[in-house]
Amino acid sequence: MWVPTQDDAIVMFARFLKARHGTAASIAARNTAKKLQDEGDLEGEKIWNAVADTVDGGARWPRLRLLDENDKAA
Repeated sequence: MWVPTQDDAIVMFARFLKARHGTAASIAARNTAKKLQDEGDLEGEKIWNAVADTVDGGARWPRLRLLDENDKAA
């Protein structure tokens, strides 16, 4: 069973946005972060800025990890 971490989710959204929006992916993520900041959701803003940073990092995206039966979800 795979249980994604927050970092895994950030990478997944970054890859999705890059596939969906191409070169505008980072802008889309930062616009979402700004909207969340304006609404007072500072945790959401932090995560979406991390998504944008990951999109900007591109080639350095980490591999997603799978839990084996001996691992516990964080």
